[in-house]
Amino acid sequence: MIEFIHRHPIIIKALLTVVTLTFIITGGYMLGRQAVVDYAAKVNGQIISMPQYQDALYRAQEMYRNLYKGNIPDNIAKQMGMNIIGGMVNRKLMLAEAKKEGFSVSDKEISDAVVQNKSFQGENGSFSRNIYIQVLQQNGMTPAIYERRIRDDMMTEKLQDMVKSSVYVTEDEVRDYYKSQLALQNKPFDEKDFQAQKKNLSGMLTLVVQEKQVESFMDGLRKGATIKINPSILSANS
Repeated sequence: MIEFIHRHPIIIKALLTVVTLTFIITGGYMLGRQAVVDYAAKVNGQIISMPQYQDALYRAQEMYRNLYKGNIPDNIAKQMGMNIIGGMVNRKLMLAEAKKEGFSVSDKEISDAVVQNKSFQGENGSFSRNIYIQVLQQNGMTPAIYERRIRDDMMTEKLQDMVKSSVYVTEDEVRDYYKSQLALQNKPFDEKDFQAQKKNLSGMLTLVVQEKQVESFMDGLRKGATIKINPSILSANS
């Protein structure tokens, strides 16, 4: 597992972002000029509070303590705060853009997501209202707050799906991708082997290009936004 993490820092960055976007099992930076500020970040005037940031950071720290048996590597710990606040800023931007694009989430979609969450199911595999309430209470949440977070998550997912839907990779692109992977291993290209793996390779390359497309889209949103990060967060991660 640890070797996988070292080889795939992008996945880990995404994992940290997930911590900020979800609740239970499953919110061009500019330095603020105030000496003391009571927000973690401001995104086009919308505030991400320090408690929200600290809660997300704590959850990420606990995840990594469990993963590394109590000791978080310095290189990960140093960047964790900025990764967390970056994910929360992205969430604010994406949610605003999703609303601008006219995306919506029905009550049924939210209800289905709650009912299908295994964390809220009893021993018979069916949704339990009592377990649902109990789990939320243990985490200091109410159904209204939790379901609002689900709605926001679904809104941002729909926006990402729209961005990803524009991606299409050609066979030539898949072939070049395969050749580049073989070159890293000093292996020769084999047409027969390529044809046998073409479907899987196409799926892999599509995912890679989709992630790049989403990141490019996010870059555009960030460049067009007014973002201020609490100086204490910036200094702690410098």
